Amino acid sequence: MTRDDAHRSTADALLRFVLDRRPTYMGANLGRQVLQSRFLRNSPELRRNLDTFAASIVDRLGTAPDSVLRSGDIRTLSGRAELLIDYAGHLERSGADPASFDAAARVLLDRLAQLQFTRDEAAARFGSERFTGAFPHLITGADGSMGTWDITAWALAMLSLDQYEAIRALAKGFGRFHDGAYNAAAAAGTRQLLGTTTIDPNLIYAGAPAGFPLDGAEFVIGDEGGEQPYLITYGWSPNAIAQLGTVLRAVRDSRVTVPRSASWADGYWTGTPGPDVLNPHRFWEGLDAKLRYTHDFIEAVQLPVPADFPWMDLDRTTFPSTGTEDFRQGGWFDGSGRGTMSAVYSRLAVVGYVEGGGRDAALLARLGRWWDRLIVWDTAS
Repeated sequence: MTRDDAHRSTADALLRFVLDRRPTYMGANLGRQVLQSRFLRNSPELRRNLDTFAASIVDRLGTAPDSVLRSGDIRTLSGRAELLIDYAGHLERSGADPASFDAAARVLLDRLAQLQFTRDEAAARFGSERFTGAFPHLITGADGSMGTWDITAWALAMLSLDQYEAIRALAKGFGRFHDGAYNAAAAAGTRQLLGTTTIDPNLIYAGAPAGFPLDGAEFVIGDEGGEQPYLITYGWSPNAIAQLGTVLRAVRDSRVTVPRSASWADGYWTGTPGPDVLNPHRFWEGLDAKLRYTHDFIEAVQLPVPADFPWMDLDRTTFPSTGTEDFRQGGWFDGSGRGTMSAVYSRLAVVGYVEGGGRDAALLARLGRWWDRLIVWDTAS
């Protein structure tokens, strides 16, 4: 996006480094980025690896379906489904036949929708209806499970990355296949994202709400009692907020709507969907407002931040500085009160920002300089 020759040269070197050591490397997340990036698509090795990887999912689904549908975690299932949707669209635009990939994607999407918790299931399994429309962490067995996690006192935002990929895949599935079941499942999952400015301290933990970090950061719609505000205020997790933006964009772009069905709401909603949620245009306007907020947030918390920046939950934070040091400028703190930094979380933050529609070239240029400072070049080779 920056069109900086130095950044392109560095990216070329990093790509060559990876492919020299793992010539056949590919995964669902990288595959989606290959489909989205002209730079990555220019690599014949990556294109070949993507073709092989996508075909392997279809083949494995045919020969050992349980290894795909009932083994591992929800993110792997969601990631594969989303990749197949994107890959099928790519084939279609290229004039190739996407039928086998579309068919496989639908099998994975059907499994995702089947794993989604109804209100009764959420209450029975976790003692709380707030997990209505959520997804299990592990997909083993008929109904999946949360593994060893005791989530009875958790807010859904603490499971954000698990949930986001599933919602995004279902939204994209509806956008491609126009299947009402995928629309309904995506809408039920999106209920988690309709946060308000009210925080229930008993849901999160005992303590006074710390407030929002940016002026004017108000949510437009919602009837939830503290799910999303946990992420924004107490969680302060740039990577999760950026990934939230990708979900909001997928739901909006795929034109997901909340069903006007009392029986559906009884099974997959808590309370009653409000008029702004049931009105498609107001619903999408609300998603747009939240999406803009995710962009504002990522842009505001890129390091360094002002000395008087209103850190959330000050009594629990351990941020060591405002990020003015050379080795911090341009990246992001991990968040959640942690003053640590990692390439993984900053990568998640910027990938989510760009996929969600963020377009601040200066932000990306600053991040590029931070990445450059992380690289140790082998001058002997």
